[in-house]
Amino acid sequence: MKNIKYLFLLFFVLTLGLSAQEKVILKQTYIKVKEGNNYAQDLTRKFSKLAQKRIDAGYQLGWHLWEVVDSPQAPFSHVIVEPMLISQLDKQMTWDSYNELRNDALPEMTNQDWRIFMEDVREKRTLVAESIFITANEVKRDEEVNLPDDIGVINFMKVKEGKFKTYEALEAALYSKGLNKKGLRTGWSLAKRVDRHGKDLYWNYMTVDWFSKYSDYIKTRVNTPTWDASKDYVKMMDIRDLRESVVIKKVMMLE
Repeated sequence: MKNIKYLFLLFFVLTLGLSAQEKVILKQTYIKVKEGNNYAQDLTRKFSKLAQKRIDAGYQLGWHLWEVVDSPQAPFSHVIVEPMLISQLDKQMTWDSYNELRNDALPEMTNQDWRIFMEDVREKRTLVAESIFITANEVKRDEEVNLPDDIGVINFMKVKEGKFKTYEALEAALYSKGLNKKGLRTGWSLAKRVDRHGKDLYWNYMTVDWFSKYSDYIKTRVNTPTWDASKDYVKMMDIRDLRESVVIKKVMMLE
């Protein structure tokens, strides 16, 4: 009996340890929609329904659609973010299971309809890039804020190899006292790229400044006085480059 209890306790501890190691990753797909077509509607009316079926079937935790704001020169026009557990990456979908999910999501479309639809989709958009991130840090203005908020300002960073720990610590130090409780920025996030690494990688970190309205972001930019970087900020700039900054707005979030 003691042995049985011991084995049960050991199993419980091991299971608890595995659960503690399970992390949520963010798979992101960057899309450039060609002008003058209805691909944005395809995303909200068709692909979102298929995504909800994948969520319900346990392949991922969510599906978030974002659109770039007032930046036609940006390299992408939409971002799809798919939160999932690391273990869910190993859940391979067969062709039969994919068709079953698609038929459940879009019963009005035959296989022929879907084939024609996908051929049309490939002409409407370009898949610019894909990446996988994990959240490294996050700060909210107050407990009433729910992140992600409606507007996000993504700052793509390239951090020098061998300086990741230093960079994360310097970023966190900027917010050691939290955010301005009376300010317009509702949150701040730091994410680390985990799918690729190397000297020639264009970016490997991102920060996101969150706002509830686009006008709040513009007000913050307009009302921020010109300033020179502090010693700590200069130190951070020495180990990272700000590659690009893009403003996105929330279109829909499925969970």
